[in-house]
Amino acid sequence: LIVENGMPLDSALRYSVFYVSSILTGTGYTTDDYVQWGGFAVVIFFFIMFVGGCAGSTSCGIKVFRLQVLFAAARSQMNRLLQPHGVFVANFNRRTIPESVMDSVMSFIFLFILSFIVLAVSLSFLGLDFITAISGAGTAIANVGPGLGSVIGPSGTFGPLPDMAKWLLAAGMLLGRLEVLTVLVLFTRAFWRS
Repeated sequence: LIVENGMPLDSALRYSVFYVSSILTGTGYTTDDYVQWGGFAVVIFFFIMFVGGCAGSTSCGIKVFRLQVLFAAARSQMNRLLQPHGVFVANFNRRTIPESVMDSVMSFIFLFILSFIVLAVSLSFLGLDFITAISGAGTAIANVGPGLGSVIGPSGTFGPLPDMAKWLLAAGMLLGRLEVLTVLVLFTRAFWRS
């Protein structure tokens, strides 16, 4: 905001903190068209859209806890590659992360990203431009609010989208709000047998 738009430091700090917290918490509040802030801000907002809140939060997204477990597992794996005979255990808050937790986190992140890709590709098949399809899929599955671009950005609405796109986005919102694995379990045979 300071470099691209020449905004004073206090205003830039206030706007950026407001928008980052709005996107991380999924409240979706906007007071300005942040798409006009330049490419750097748009890319940052796109990626933090997927982070979400902390564990136990009602916000959607991957959640900070899962990302911390992912980074701990990645760090442990990199250490194993560097020192094949060493013993490295992934830790979180000075406690060993059980394999079942790591498997659960890895499965969730994989299915979250897969769902995002399927939703984005489906939206693009309906004729939406790249930015609208990608940010629409991200904002739906992460339940953030506004997307990016001129159509569904902070100064636009989802109104002009085709009806099928709205249905897909609604399905993505349910998938994100109810945590991907919970919804996908409903489509297994074993769930309905028990």
